[in-house]
This record gives sequence, structure tokens and C-alpha cells, in this order.
Amino acid sequence: MSNKKASAKFLKRRICYYLTSGIITITMPMAVYSAEQTKEQAPMEAEFDSVFLMGDAQKVDISRFKYGNPVLPGEYSVDVYINGNWFGKKRMVFRSTEQNQNAYTCFTANSLLEYGVKQEVLVNRTETTAPNTCYKIEEWVENAYYDFDTSRLRIDVSIPQIVLQKNAQGYVDPSVWDRGINAGFLSYNGSTYKTFNKSSDQQETTNAFIGLTTGANIGGWQFRHNGQWQWQDNKESEKKGSNYEAVSSYAQRAFPNYRGVLTLGDSFTNGEIFDSFGYRGVDFSSDDRMLPNSMIGYAPQIRGNTKTNAKVEIRQQGQLIYQTTVAPGRFEINDLYPTGFGGELEVSVIESNGEIQKFAVPYASVVQMLRPGLSRYSLTAGEFRDRDIDLTPWVTQGKYQRGINNYLTAYTGFQLAEDYGSALVGAAFATPIGAISLDVTHSQADFKKQESQSGQSFRLSYSKLIAPTDTNLTLAAYRYSTENYYNLRDAILIRDLEEKGENTYAVGKQRSEFQITLNQGLPEGWGNVYVVGSWIDYWNRSESTKQYQIGYSNNYQGITYGISAVSRQIEYGSNRSDQDTEYLATISFPLSFKKNSANVNTTIADNNRTVGVSGVVGDRFSYGASMSHQDRNDPSANVNSRYRTNFATVGGSYSYAEDYQQAMLSLSGSIVAHSQGVLFGPDQGQTMVLVYAPDAAGAKVGNTVGLSINKAGYAVIPYVTPYRLNDITLDPQNMSTNVELEETSQRIAPFAGAIAKVDFSTKTGYAIYIQSKQANGESLPFATQVYNKDKEAVGMVAQGSLIYVRTKLPQDTLYVNWGDEASEQCQVSYDVRSQLDKDQQNMIMTEAICK
Repeated sequence: MSNKKASAKFLKRRICYYLTSGIITITMPMAVYSAEQTKEQAPMEAEFDSVFLMGDAQKVDISRFKYGNPVLPGEYSVDVYINGNWFGKKRMVFRSTEQNQNAYTCFTANSLLEYGVKQEVLVNRTETTAPNTCYKIEEWVENAYYDFDTSRLRIDVSIPQIVLQKNAQGYVDPSVWDRGINAGFLSYNGSTYKTFNKSSDQQETTNAFIGLTTGANIGGWQFRHNGQWQWQDNKESEKKGSNYEAVSSYAQRAFPNYRGVLTLGDSFTNGEIFDSFGYRGVDFSSDDRMLPNSMIGYAPQIRGNTKTNAKVEIRQQGQLIYQTTVAPGRFEINDLYPTGFGGELEVSVIESNGEIQKFAVPYASVVQMLRPGLSRYSLTAGEFRDRDIDLTPWVTQGKYQRGINNYLTAYTGFQLAEDYGSALVGAAFATPIGAISLDVTHSQADFKKQESQSGQSFRLSYSKLIAPTDTNLTLAAYRYSTENYYNLRDAILIRDLEEKGENTYAVGKQRSEFQITLNQGLPEGWGNVYVVGSWIDYWNRSESTKQYQIGYSNNYQGITYGISAVSRQIEYGSNRSDQDTEYLATISFPLSFKKNSANVNTTIADNNRTVGVSGVVGDRFSYGASMSHQDRNDPSANVNSRYRTNFATVGGSYSYAEDYQQAMLSLSGSIVAHSQGVLFGPDQGQTMVLVYAPDAAGAKVGNTVGLSINKAGYAVIPYVTPYRLNDITLDPQNMSTNVELEETSQRIAPFAGAIAKVDFSTKTGYAIYIQSKQANGESLPFATQVYNKDKEAVGMVAQGSLIYVRTKLPQDTLYVNWGDEASEQCQVSYDVRSQLDKDQQNMIMTEAICK
């Protein structure tokens, strides 16, 4: 009988707990309005009769709910919606309130600017207050308010449309752009490889190269240096020793009010109207990256094919601007960061056996159309700088483009140098058949050993996406120059050769040039065709240059296949070169096994067949292997792998063929130095974010694969999008359960090249569950707050009289308070040190009486 009574009592108490939870949830209002009552009109007081609560729940303190506010003071990670549209996750503080007043959250000027509020609406308040001061939203913007749904942790902010910016999609107010912290960095990409040639007297050759980008950000200024170091050791050749080539060294600062960037030092002009050239001086140019996403153009991609582990070099006007290594098969480079926004790119693919493929990628701006009212500008003054020309005359260049209306964009420019001048005028038109631009450039060049020359160059460009046929004619450009026309570089080169007493006839005078980039989508299921080509001829040369790539690709049930024809120049040593057209057929398909997958690819060329496999294990290790067979040669083999550590990316490869063997090691990464120490990262950085989450070692950073918080609490995100709101997220899955992230997502919009810092708040301590009852055997009231000796809330009473707390102390006394009477308060002492020493538990269970 006693057992039945005990069971009934237990069941009754359990029902009381659930009913208490349900009654509180149903009867308490769950939305908080920021608009508060005035002092003249006190808020209505809602009384809750505890008689409707059963058992111990009658003693729960519900007085805090009588004014319609169920939110306790503190910080909450909430989903923010602006006028019904999701903005992102944000950590928001709800302030403690006086009696008869609702708790509320406040807003800073920066947060409202992020939401899209016009800056002029906030200017009166910001002029009279300190930066980052927090006010109620209705004190910032009249008729603005918010609703906070505590059940879903969602806050809906309502802002009158009249005070919101009417901007293009992706717009971020410049006032919230972050210049970052004072810091320095070094990004590097290096490799060394040793080749043993069996068929040559050269025997062994050792090569090494390192591409470096160093910089420091101080007081909003960015100091940069880019360079390439190369070393070669060949006992049978004169090519020995090392050399370092500086690409650029400059100081830079962005000025958002002018949407421009000031550059001082050695750098390159962009190639939007005139051809890009190097200078030593000053440049002030508009930066389209400050525009919203919907108003920015395209970046070039470079495609190619290799037979072995190869090195790819990309040059612009002879200057090495990009260098990397690729595995056998097709490759694509889509992260090119050129020295200018235009000018032909010269690509060299150096195979392991010494064979060199060369081809050019026509890289010029798309048709010069701009939106109405939008402009681009550039003004440059300084010394001309070219690695192949000794003369360094002063050069001044200016350019300006303006969108007149939806149909017309006008642009102009000039170049002035010693004994040289040129002027350009042009216009771009939006027509029903596509965008067309037409411009003419007049040049005047004076020489010492020949008469003055003047001529004109005419350029016609066309761009069109034909939707019904899915034809994307990205760029089609034709240029015709009269016989006596000289561009800036050719004119300076001729003067340089004249001063050296050398023949100037070898300088090619270009007559015409045609460039095309075409992508044609076929009906669904039939794939697409692409064409990239350029044709150039000269006045004083009988030869002409023709280069093209034509290809077709498609996929079927996971199998990707394609055919292509590539015309290129192949060099064998220094004295022989041939023009060659290679026909390729490729096919690739995935293989899955257990938790990993691999990709099999096959390439068939005129005299070469290659089959290979590549894959990724986890988020850190990648590998590849291939076998090739060339006509009249034994098969060759290549293997390669790459591993991303927390500090650097390490790679290696080995190639074996009938005539040679080659082994290579590579290392890339970045080093960031800031006021709190030095950090190492596995990726090369550009615009970076320094993430700091103390004690959160192991937490994964969602923005970069394989990146996690280190033991010091830091991680470096190597690249984010400048002038855009980037969501920086942390995943606590792999970090200690003794640490709790108070927020898992933040937003930041850094300047280009900035090293910004984002701090995540964490709470450390043991997660302790205490099964407790009062001294008289009664359960503790559900939802009662638990405090430490400093009267800080550290936990609460859950269902079943279970106390949950997070604390740093393995031994302490806690205070449970559910009323004002002495009988409605108790304290519970716990000691879990023995469990920590024996079991090394992160979540601890114990029992104690609340006395």
C-alpha cells in the first residue's frame, strides 16, 4: 500500500511540473514591444493567481511577468528580421529595468546603418553623443519598433520605408566598413623540385621559387610588397644561382567618400581604356569593388591541360604576376589577382620533362557600359617602369567614364610623356542587339633617328547575352591601327633602342587584332560549346599570330566529358619553337567508397593518353595519381598530394618517365603578426579576418574548410569579400564542453586588404547537474533561479528538482531563492573534484540536499 501511495505521490508531482510549465507557457505573453508607457500613464498590472498552479509550482516567483515581459536581462543570440526580411544572427543585450517598466534592447548607429537606415536620419543624434552609444530604436527613428518572440528567439524590427536607403542589391553603407587593426603579414607560395634527366648530359637540375606578398596595415594605410624569388642549380649550364624580382612596392589607402584608392610607389595602372603599364609615382583611381555586387563586372579565368606535374607562370607585358603548380590533367585558375584590370596575359605551362606550352589569354574589359550617373576615373603621374626598357620618362595619364543614361556611356582619356602624347574619345551604346563600344585614339610620337609619327587606332567592341539561344558573347573586340600609330610602350621602347644604337625595326607595329570569347549553351542535356581566340597581324612583319581554344563539354548521370582543340606555341629549349594544334578528349566520373570519394579522369590527345584519379580525405588531405603513355615512349607515372595543417599547406609530387625523374616539395601559407602575438595559417591571405574566441580551441570556423580555433583562441580567415557583409561563424562541435559560445555568428564588412578582428564571447566552466531536494524531502520549485555567492545567476531548477549550473568552481555553495520567506530559500553545497580527477568528465552529475 505504501508503494502505491509513493507512486501516486510521484505521479502527482510529475504532473504538477508539466502542468506548471504548460500554464506558464500558455498564459504568459511571448512578445515584447519596445514602445514603453509614459510616466503619466502607468502600465496596467496583470495579476496571476497561483491557485491555478499545482503543488510546488505555486511557490514559483512569477511577479516578473505581471507587466507583460517574460525576458530576463542578459544577452541573447537572435534571428534579426528587418521589415520581414531575414538579416542574420546577432547578439543582442536586453537591459535590466526599473519597476513597472519593460526590459528593452538598444541599438547603435552602426547597427541601424547595417539595417539600411539613411545616415542623415541618424546624424542629429550621433553629433551629440559618443560613438557606439546605444539608444532605444524609437529614439533613433520615429515610428520604429521591434517585436521579440522569445519562444523562437526572433526579433522583428520595423523601420519606416521612407528612412531606408534605396540602394542596389548588396549595398553596404560605407560607414560600417572596417579598416581593421594594425597588423603585419607575410603570404608565401614556394616549391622546390629536382629533376634527373637520363637522356641529357645535364644530369641533375635543382630549381626553387617563392612568391611573396608582405605588408603592414597601420592607421588605415596599407603597405605592400610583391616579389618573386627563383633559384637554379645546374652544373652543366650557365643558369646557376638565384635572383629576386620585385613586382610592386606601394602604400595604399581607400577613400570611401570618393569611391577611390590612393596608391603611392611602384605599381601598375589598370587597363580599362589604355594598356596597363608599370609606374613609380602616384595614382588615384576609382575602385569598383566598393560598388554593390549587382554593379560589378567579371574576372578572367584561365583554362589549360597538362600531361605531368607542371608549373604555371602567368605574365603581363613580360612581368611575372602569378605562379603555381598543378597536377596532370585539365586545370582552371579562377583566383588570378592581376597587376591591372586588362592587357593580354601570357601563360606558360612548364611540364616536368622540360616541355613548355605557351598561349595567350585576351584580357580586356568588357564593353564600357556604366549605369546612369555612375562614373569611373583614374589619374596617374610618375616614372614609366618596365623590366625590359631602361628609359624611365615621366608619364601622366588620365581617364574618365560616365554613364549618361540607360543607353549611352561616354569615356575619354589622355597619355603624356616626353616626346609622346595620345588622346582617346569613345562611347558605348546599349542597343537591342547588344552592347557596342567604339573609340578612336590619336597618337603623336617624336623620335631622334626618324621623322615624327602620328596615327590613329580604332576599336570596336561587342557584348551580348542572347537568352533565347543561351549564347553568351562575353567579349568580341576588333582593333585597327594605321601604320604610323604607336602606343605608349612601343614609343618608349623605340626611343630606348635608339639611344642604345640598336635596330628598331624589330618592334612590331600592330595593324589589326581580333579577340573573341564565346560560350554557347545547347538545348537541355546537350551541354555547351566555348570559343576563345585572338588573331593579330603587323605592318612591318609578314607573320601573324593566331591562338584559339575551341571546346565542347557535357555531363550525363555524374559523368563529365568533353572534346577540345587548342592551338599553342611549344618551345623545345631556347632555339626551337613550333606552332602546334592539339586535340583533346576528356572524361571523368566519381567513385564513392565508405565516407570518401574520388574522381577518375581520362585525357586522350594526338599522341598521349592519360588516366588518373584524384580525391579528398576529410577536409585537409588531397591526393592524385596518373599514368601517361606517349607514342614511341614507355609509360610515365605521376603522384601528388597536399595536406593542410593549422599552420601551413604542405605538398609533394613525384614523376617517373623513361627519360627523367622529378621530385617536388611545396609549402604555402601566411603569417600574421598583431599586438597579441603571431599566427600561422595554411592559406595565402588578401583581405583577412582575425577571429578571437578565448578558450574555444577546436571550434570550426565556417568560412574556410579545415580552419579551427587554435589553443590561444585565434584563427585567421585568409580571404573574405571586401566591402561586403561577411558572416563569420563558429561551430562548437569539436571544442571542449567546458566552454560555451555566447554567440556563433557575427557580421563584418572589411576594407579591401584590411586585417579585421572579430571577438566572440565565451563562458567557461563545468556543466554540473545536481539532483537536489529540500531538507524536508520536498522538491525544489521548477524554474527557480540559482545564484552564486556574488548574487550572479549561474543556473536554474529544471524539471524533477534537478539543478543545472555552469561554473568554474568544482566546489562551491549555491543559493536557491523562490520567495521572500526564510522557508522559501535554501543553499546547496557540492564537491565534484573527485569525479574530475577520476573520470575526466565534462558533464558532471551529483546529489546534494538544499538546506
